[in-house]
Amino acid sequence: MTRTLLYDVQGYIKSLLLPNTLLCSIKKMYPTVGMANLSKYRREFSREPKHLLVEDQLNLDGPRNAQEYLRSINISMWLSGSEKLLNGMGFKAKRKNKTNFVSAANKKLRLAWARQHRQLTVSDWRDWVFFDKTRLNMWGSDSESFYWSDVPGTNRPHQVQPQVQGSGDGVIFWGFISGDRPGYSIAIIDGTIDSNEYVKILKKSLMQTLQYYGKQLKVFAFSENTSGVTLKTPSRCLSK
Repeated sequence: MTRTLLYDVQGYIKSLLLPNTLLCSIKKMYPTVGMANLSKYRREFSREPKHLLVEDQLNLDGPRNAQEYLRSINISMWLSGSEKLLNGMGFKAKRKNKTNFVSAANKKLRLAWARQHRQLTVSDWRDWVFFDKTRLNMWGSDSESFYWSDVPGTNRPHQVQPQVQGSGDGVIFWGFISGDRPGYSIAIIDGTIDSNEYVKILKKSLMQTLQYYGKQLKVFAFSENTSGVTLKTPSRCLSK
Protein backbone atom coordinates (compact mmCIF):
# COMPACT_ATOMS: atom_id res chain seq x y z
CA MET A 1 0.00 0.00 0.00
CA THR A 2 1.43 3.36 -1.00
CA ARG A 3 1.87 6.07 1.60
CA THR A 4 0.13 9.43 1.17
CA LEU A 5 2.64 12.25 0.76
CA LEU A 6 2.46 15.77 2.09
CA TYR A 7 0.46 18.17 -0.08
CA ASP A 8 3.48 20.34 -0.85
CA VAL A 9 5.60 17.31 -1.74
CA GLN A 10 2.86 16.04 -4.06
CA GLY A 11 2.81 19.35 -5.90
CA TYR A 12 6.58 19.35 -6.21
CA ILE A 13 6.65 15.80 -7.59
CA LYS A 14 3.80 16.63 -9.95
CA SER A 15 5.73 19.58 -11.36
CA LEU A 16 8.65 17.23 -12.05
CA LEU A 17 6.54 14.46 -13.58
CA LEU A 18 4.73 16.71 -16.06
CA PRO A 19 7.90 17.44 -18.11
CA ASN A 20 8.66 13.66 -18.00
CA THR A 21 11.46 13.79 -15.45
CA LEU A 22 12.92 10.34 -14.85
CA LEU A 23 11.70 8.60 -11.71
CA CYS A 24 15.26 7.78 -10.70
CA SER A 25 16.10 11.51 -10.79
CA ILE A 26 13.11 12.34 -8.58
CA LYS A 27 14.11 9.49 -6.26
CA LYS A 28 17.51 11.13 -5.75
CA MET A 29 15.79 14.38 -4.74
CA TYR A 30 13.35 12.58 -2.43
CA PRO A 31 15.07 9.40 -1.21
CA THR A 32 12.33 8.73 1.36
CA VAL A 33 9.65 8.48 -1.33
CA GLY A 34 9.28 4.95 -2.67
CA MET A 35 9.19 4.03 -6.35
CA ALA A 36 5.65 2.69 -5.88
CA ASN A 37 4.49 6.13 -4.80
CA LEU A 38 6.25 7.80 -7.72
CA SER A 39 4.70 5.35 -10.19
CA LYS A 40 1.27 5.97 -8.66
CA TYR A 41 1.52 9.73 -9.04
CA ARG A 42 2.91 9.40 -12.56
CA ARG A 43 -0.16 7.41 -13.58
CA GLU A 44 -2.46 9.98 -11.98
CA PHE A 45 -0.73 12.99 -13.46
CA SER A 46 -0.41 11.42 -16.91
CA ARG A 47 -4.19 11.75 -17.30
CA GLU A 48 -3.94 15.57 -16.98
CA PRO A 49 -2.85 17.94 -19.77
CA LYS A 50 0.89 18.49 -19.78
CA HIS A 51 1.08 22.26 -19.72
CA LEU A 52 4.31 22.61 -17.77
CA LEU A 53 7.32 22.70 -20.08
CA VAL A 54 10.99 23.03 -19.22
CA GLU A 55 11.25 25.99 -21.58
CA ASP A 56 8.55 27.79 -19.58
CA GLN A 57 10.44 27.28 -16.34
CA LEU A 58 13.64 28.59 -17.87
CA ASN A 59 11.92 31.92 -18.49
CA LEU A 60 10.56 32.29 -14.94
CA ASP A 61 12.06 35.09 -12.87
CA GLY A 62 12.69 33.47 -9.51
CA PRO A 63 10.68 31.22 -7.18
CA ARG A 64 7.72 33.58 -6.72
CA ASN A 65 6.96 33.69 -10.44
CA ALA A 66 7.46 29.95 -10.59
CA GLN A 67 4.94 29.60 -7.76
CA GLU A 68 2.42 31.78 -9.63
CA TYR A 69 2.89 29.78 -12.83
CA LEU A 70 2.36 26.49 -11.02
CA ARG A 71 -0.77 27.91 -9.41
CA SER A 72 -2.07 28.87 -12.87
CA ILE A 73 -1.95 25.19 -13.90
CA ASN A 74 -3.62 24.04 -10.67
CA ILE A 75 -0.46 23.07 -8.79
CA SER A 76 -0.47 24.65 -5.34
CA MET A 77 2.94 24.93 -3.72
CA TRP A 78 4.55 26.93 -0.96
CA LEU A 79 7.21 29.47 -1.94
CA SER A 80 9.87 27.27 -0.35
CA GLY A 81 8.67 24.39 -2.53
CA SER A 82 9.03 26.40 -5.74
CA GLU A 83 12.52 27.39 -4.61
CA LYS A 84 13.37 23.71 -4.09
CA LEU A 85 11.96 23.01 -7.54
CA LEU A 86 14.29 25.54 -9.16
CA ASN A 87 17.24 24.28 -7.12
CA GLY A 88 16.41 20.71 -8.12
CA MET A 89 16.46 21.73 -11.78
CA GLY A 90 19.94 23.20 -11.35
CA PHE A 91 19.04 26.88 -10.97
CA LYS A 92 20.92 28.92 -8.39
CA ALA A 93 20.09 32.41 -7.11
CA LYS A 94 22.86 34.96 -7.66
CA ARG A 95 23.10 38.68 -7.12
CA LYS A 96 23.10 40.70 -10.33
CA ASN A 97 26.41 42.21 -11.38
CA LYS A 98 26.59 46.00 -11.36
CA THR A 99 28.63 47.90 -13.89
CA ASN A 100 30.52 50.31 -11.62
CA PHE A 101 32.24 49.24 -8.43
CA VAL A 102 35.45 49.76 -6.48
CA SER A 103 37.90 47.52 -8.28
CA ALA A 104 40.90 45.86 -6.69
CA ALA A 105 43.17 48.37 -8.47
CA ASN A 106 41.24 51.34 -7.03
CA LYS A 107 41.34 49.83 -3.55
CA LYS A 108 45.14 49.66 -3.79
CA LEU A 109 45.29 53.27 -4.98
CA ARG A 110 43.14 54.47 -2.10
CA LEU A 111 45.22 52.57 0.45
CA ALA A 112 48.42 53.99 -1.05
CA TRP A 113 46.94 57.51 -0.88
CA ALA A 114 46.05 57.06 2.80
CA ARG A 115 49.53 55.81 3.66
CA GLN A 116 51.13 58.66 1.73
CA HIS A 117 49.24 61.31 3.72
CA ARG A 118 49.17 59.72 7.17
CA GLN A 119 51.95 62.04 8.41
CA LEU A 120 49.83 65.19 7.93
CA THR A 121 48.95 67.15 11.05
CA VAL A 122 45.58 68.58 12.04
CA SER A 123 46.67 71.97 10.73
CA ASP A 124 47.65 70.40 7.39
CA TRP A 125 44.27 68.73 7.02
CA ARG A 126 42.54 72.11 7.43
CA ASP A 127 43.93 73.03 4.01
CA TRP A 128 42.09 70.13 2.42
CA VAL A 129 38.64 70.22 0.87
CA PHE A 130 36.83 66.91 0.34
CA PHE A 131 33.70 66.29 -1.62
CA ASP A 132 31.44 63.35 -2.28
CA LYS A 133 28.10 62.62 -3.86
CA THR A 134 25.09 60.44 -3.21
CA ARG A 135 22.12 59.40 -5.29
CA LEU A 136 18.48 59.19 -4.19
CA ASN A 137 16.01 57.23 -6.26
CA MET A 138 12.83 59.04 -7.25
CA TRP A 139 10.65 56.14 -8.39
CA GLY A 140 12.05 52.90 -7.03
CA SER A 141 14.04 51.26 -4.26
CA ASP A 142 17.71 50.36 -3.96
CA SER A 143 16.98 46.72 -3.16
CA GLU A 144 19.31 44.10 -4.55
CA SER A 145 18.28 42.29 -7.73
CA PHE A 146 18.77 38.56 -8.20
CA TYR A 147 18.56 36.18 -11.14
CA TRP A 148 18.33 32.41 -11.42
CA SER A 149 20.77 30.60 -13.69
CA ASP A 150 21.52 26.96 -14.46
CA VAL A 151 24.80 27.74 -16.27
CA PRO A 152 27.59 28.95 -13.96
CA GLY A 153 30.02 31.61 -15.12
CA THR A 154 27.74 33.23 -17.69
CA ASN A 155 26.42 36.78 -17.94
CA ARG A 156 23.36 37.02 -20.13
CA PRO A 157 21.63 40.38 -20.73
CA HIS A 158 18.92 39.72 -18.12
CA GLN A 159 21.60 38.88 -15.52
CA VAL A 160 23.28 42.30 -15.59
CA GLN A 161 21.86 45.44 -14.03
CA PRO A 162 23.03 48.54 -15.95
CA GLN A 163 24.18 51.24 -13.58
CA VAL A 164 25.45 54.42 -15.25
CA GLN A 165 26.74 56.82 -12.64
CA GLY A 166 24.48 59.82 -12.21
CA SER A 167 21.79 58.65 -14.61
CA GLY A 168 18.32 57.25 -14.24
CA ASP A 169 15.33 58.24 -12.17
CA GLY A 170 17.15 59.88 -9.30
CA VAL A 171 18.65 63.04 -7.86
CA ILE A 172 22.41 63.47 -7.38
CA PHE A 173 23.56 65.55 -4.40
CA TRP A 174 27.12 66.89 -4.29
CA GLY A 175 28.67 68.40 -1.18
CA PHE A 176 32.02 69.81 0.01
CA ILE A 177 33.50 69.71 3.50
CA SER A 178 36.75 70.84 5.11
CA GLY A 179 38.24 71.05 8.58
CA ASP A 180 36.35 74.32 9.12
CA ARG A 181 32.76 73.40 8.25
CA PRO A 182 30.62 71.99 5.43
CA GLY A 183 30.58 73.99 2.21
CA TYR A 184 28.13 74.56 -0.58
CA SER A 185 26.16 71.71 -2.07
CA ILE A 186 24.42 71.20 -5.39
CA ALA A 187 21.64 68.95 -6.63
CA ILE A 188 21.44 67.58 -10.17
CA ILE A 189 18.00 66.41 -11.23
CA ASP A 190 18.18 66.13 -15.03
CA GLY A 191 20.87 64.68 -17.26
CA THR A 192 23.93 62.57 -16.56
CA ILE A 193 27.31 63.23 -14.96
CA ASP A 194 30.11 63.63 -17.49
CA SER A 195 33.38 65.59 -17.56
CA ASN A 196 31.68 68.78 -18.78
CA GLU A 197 29.10 68.67 -15.99
CA TYR A 198 31.88 67.93 -13.52
CA VAL A 199 33.78 71.06 -14.60
CA LYS A 200 30.64 73.16 -14.13
CA ILE A 201 30.25 71.82 -10.60
CA LEU A 202 33.85 72.69 -9.73
CA LYS A 203 33.60 76.17 -11.21
CA LYS A 204 30.45 76.95 -9.27
CA SER A 205 30.25 75.03 -6.01
CA LEU A 206 33.97 74.58 -5.36
CA MET A 207 34.83 78.23 -5.95
CA GLN A 208 31.88 79.34 -3.83
CA THR A 209 33.09 77.04 -1.07
CA LEU A 210 36.62 78.51 -1.23
CA GLN A 211 35.20 82.02 -1.07
CA TYR A 212 33.03 80.98 1.85
CA TYR A 213 36.09 79.62 3.69
CA GLY A 214 38.27 82.58 2.74
CA LYS A 215 40.81 80.34 1.00
CA GLN A 216 42.76 80.71 -2.23
CA LEU A 217 42.91 78.14 -5.01
CA LYS A 218 46.69 77.73 -4.75
CA VAL A 219 46.86 77.10 -1.01
CA PHE A 220 44.50 74.22 -0.55
CA ALA A 221 44.43 70.54 -1.52
CA PHE A 222 41.46 68.86 -3.15
CA SER A 223 40.40 65.23 -2.91
CA GLU A 224 37.52 63.14 -4.20
CA ASN A 225 36.77 59.47 -4.66
CA THR A 226 37.91 57.64 -7.80
CA SER A 227 35.43 58.11 -10.62
CA GLY A 228 35.47 57.63 -14.36
CA VAL A 229 34.39 61.22 -15.09
CA THR A 230 36.52 63.18 -12.62
CA LEU A 231 39.93 64.66 -13.25
CA LYS A 232 43.08 64.66 -11.16
CA THR A 233 43.24 68.26 -9.90
CA PRO A 234 40.80 71.17 -9.71
CA SER A 235 43.27 73.47 -11.46
CA ARG A 236 43.08 71.34 -14.61
CA CYS A 237 39.29 71.44 -14.49
CA LEU A 238 39.06 75.17 -13.84
CA SER A 239 41.59 75.98 -16.56
CA LYS A 240 39.24 74.63 -19.23
